[in-house]
Amino acid sequence: MPRFLKVFLAGLTVSFLGSLPLGTTNVAAMQLSIDRGLSAAIQFSIGSLTVELIYVRLSLFAVDWLHRNKTFMRYLNGITLLILILLTTESFHTALYPENVTPVAISNVLPPLLFGMFLCSISTAQIPFWLGWSTVLMERKILYPNGGTYWEYLIGIGLGTFFANGVFIYTGQLAGKSFQEDPSTLHWVIGSFYLITALWQGWRMWRSCKKNAAAPED
Repeated sequence: MPRFLKVFLAGLTVSFLGSLPLGTTNVAAMQLSIDRGLSAAIQFSIGSLTVELIYVRLSLFAVDWLHRNKTFMRYLNGITLLILILLTTESFHTALYPENVTPVAISNVLPPLLFGMFLCSISTAQIPFWLGWSTVLMERKILYPNGGTYWEYLIGIGLGTFFANGVFIYTGQLAGKSFQEDPSTLHWVIGSFYLITALWQGWRMWRSCKKNAAAPED
């Protein structure tokens, strides 16, 4: 198999499978598909994958910097937690008062494309994910650190993320039709997921702070 095709397929496969588990961005894409239609969800996905590709490209030459700047990562984690709380509030508010929906969260304030870019930019879980996978692919001589295969890698990642988001967008379209008579139920489900994710994010931050406090000083 040609090297460029091997790199492309590796990026596509890792990105597609890595985007399938429930996460902040793919659930947001599904919610936008339900609430604001197919076009808004696709714009959101394009914005999200654009930032993801930027992160991947930066991670390929900024591994040491990211590991050294733990304060920067803590700020991003805090912003992520805040956004998750806002999304939880928005979903529960919509479920309780479906006839009086107000833009209480940023998903109703920003255009879908910018919202996708913003939400992806503060989702820190993807940074260690791509740092780890890029390292593995380099160790297996699939991805080369000289940049010669980076474009194939990025194109594969972009398509993989877009296809995975497409699964959630399509699911959102089906769910929207299924819950037309009782849309509040779906918002309760989505809000509960955001709440669980926010609690998990808070626990990660607490564990990280506890670990840093216990670490011996140099």
